[in-house]
Amino acid sequence: MKKTFKIVCSSMLSLLLAAGALAGCKDSGSSSSEANFTWTGLTETTVAAGDPFDLMEGVKVTNAAGTDITSSVTVLTLDENEQELTELGVYDDYDDFDYHITGVYTVYYMATDGGEKEFESREVTVEKQHNVSNGDFAVENKDGFFDWQLDTPGGSTTMEKVTEGTAKKPKFNITNLGNAWYSLQYMSSCNLKEGETYKITVNAKSATGKSVAFGFENPSNNYAMMQGLTAYTLGESYADYVSYYTANADYTNAKAVLYFGYMLEEDTAKAYDLTINSIKIEKVEKCNEVTFTGVDNATFYAESEELKAFIANPKAGVTAKNGETDLTDRITVKGEVSEKIMEGTNFTLAYVVENQNGPSAIAYRSIKVRLKKEHPYSLINGTFDENINFWTQDVVQSEGTGKAVYEWAEGDAKEGAAKITIENPSTAGWHIQFRQDVSMEKNTNYIIKIRAKASVNRTIDLELNAGGSNSSYQIPLTTEYTEQEIYYSAPANTTGFRFLLGGGGSANNGSIIWIDSAEITLDPDTTQYAGWQLKNSDFEYGMRHWGSEGSAFVEGSDDNGKYVSSTFANNTSAGWNIQLRQDGKQFEAGKTYKLIVKANSTVDRDITVEINPDMTASKGKNTKFHFTSEVQTFEFEFTFDEVANNTRVGMLLGGNNIKDSTVKIYQFEIVEVPAEA
Repeated sequence: MKKTFKIVCSSMLSLLLAAGALAGCKDSGSSSSEANFTWTGLTETTVAAGDPFDLMEGVKVTNAAGTDITSSVTVLTLDENEQELTELGVYDDYDDFDYHITGVYTVYYMATDGGEKEFESREVTVEKQHNVSNGDFAVENKDGFFDWQLDTPGGSTTMEKVTEGTAKKPKFNITNLGNAWYSLQYMSSCNLKEGETYKITVNAKSATGKSVAFGFENPSNNYAMMQGLTAYTLGESYADYVSYYTANADYTNAKAVLYFGYMLEEDTAKAYDLTINSIKIEKVEKCNEVTFTGVDNATFYAESEELKAFIANPKAGVTAKNGETDLTDRITVKGEVSEKIMEGTNFTLAYVVENQNGPSAIAYRSIKVRLKKEHPYSLINGTFDENINFWTQDVVQSEGTGKAVYEWAEGDAKEGAAKITIENPSTAGWHIQFRQDVSMEKNTNYIIKIRAKASVNRTIDLELNAGGSNSSYQIPLTTEYTEQEIYYSAPANTTGFRFLLGGGGSANNGSIIWIDSAEITLDPDTTQYAGWQLKNSDFEYGMRHWGSEGSAFVEGSDDNGKYVSSTFANNTSAGWNIQLRQDGKQFEAGKTYKLIVKANSTVDRDITVEINPDMTASKGKNTKFHFTSEVQTFEFEFTFDEVANNTRVGMLLGGNNIKDSTVKIYQFEIVEVPAEA
């Protein structure tokens, strides 16, 4: 908004302009003018975007005789007052005041009395605060409504503008709920202040009984939800659905979002509708003099008898008192909890004692609903016999251009598979996800088996989220089903199992991925490996945990123990052309370690072992061993001066004169060397 100077002009303005002089104009610091009108209430003010503001509130004008002429005052607008704004010289830069749109407005007023008129102005600033700026949907744009964005990360819906009386409102026609509350979202933003309590009122309806919940997310913390869902099932007529939130920190540009994916619905197959009349966020005072009991947070398994009993009576055991006054009968519960879920879901109920003459008392209660599994680490419906239920479909539309269609494909023997058609791969794998929550314990080993294929040769990634860090495994797919095994030692408690399906360039545009099965089981190898240790170093489990390049390795055993071996079909130009390795090792600074290798070769030859931090040879601790036909044990001690992260430990087996020779490796191990006393 462009500022203009405040001026006050006499009623003879047009005549004086015609005479080439502008008389009676002065700085608005004075409260009266040549016409002797007296203005009050025109102070500069700041209002919250989205909060209706009456520009005449508090404004009063009297004439020279002291008569109140406020009723004559007009707020100038571009449509109605072009002549006056032109005479004032501000028409070209003028913006009509709009409390939906942030900015600094110079608002002009005109008062008339008999043959006289006078102009005044003041600044009104509209800034983003607690409310959504366009919660009454009064401002439209080409995509729908100003400051609102539709996001469909896991469901399908269209939006239309429907006329309600004289106003247009957003109506959603939903064809796929997805498997989670966040599968469908309508988003805006606002600013929240630590310690302030907010009352959110959603006025909406649904002829089909759609459920919704309003919430906030923190964009500075990977869009984490600030509290659980206060969910409601909508009725056929417009009604208010209220939730509360007390901010635990300051949040700038918090995501303010109406969730309307799968939440409380019994029938997930039918189509649903949703029409929103308004969304309002207002600051309220919270009474802290009422004591609630029985509102402890609780966790239930979905469809359990305990959960059913709680849903039937969420006030059971809850009391409220103000001193000795019992207010229990006045408690109302805001929100509902679902008996069935397809993903672990956190609900928040608000227990409220309304106060007609002051602030209400509010107690929040977190109700976590979890899926019951055979084991905490198990994947539910990993064979896709139950459609693609319990798997979250997530196209991250806030980032990139990803687009995908998730379906269930029936197999030849009625077995199922998840079918994902990539309509736009976007630029990163995580822009298109297919995932499920799991619980894998720190320092525990797991075997992950995946059977999948694609319409073209391509790769997908499996990402495992462990304590804020991710382990990623690339899975090559061909046009025929293949089974991949991944051996995972959890470095921390692991909660996320995610197929990342985006990225890969234009070659993946239009590709189709079929996931026939995904399974997690405990690894019989129960060793708790340290970050520096080589896993399965005695090859008890064959090639498990070992990577190779340039030649195939097979497992076997003889009098010297179990081994892995490779017979080389050809000579190579460099040692690194054939490798046996493990990556991602961490070594402490100043600590001494010992590398132990037990091996032989059908031809005498030198081999190199590299221990390279960040997979950079210049930082490495490398050595050579001379293999012969005799099984020998080799040792090499090393110490890093600095912490060595992401270290590759690899045996380089390529070279000249190796054609048709065989190497057997019985042991490839690193141990700590005790410090000298």
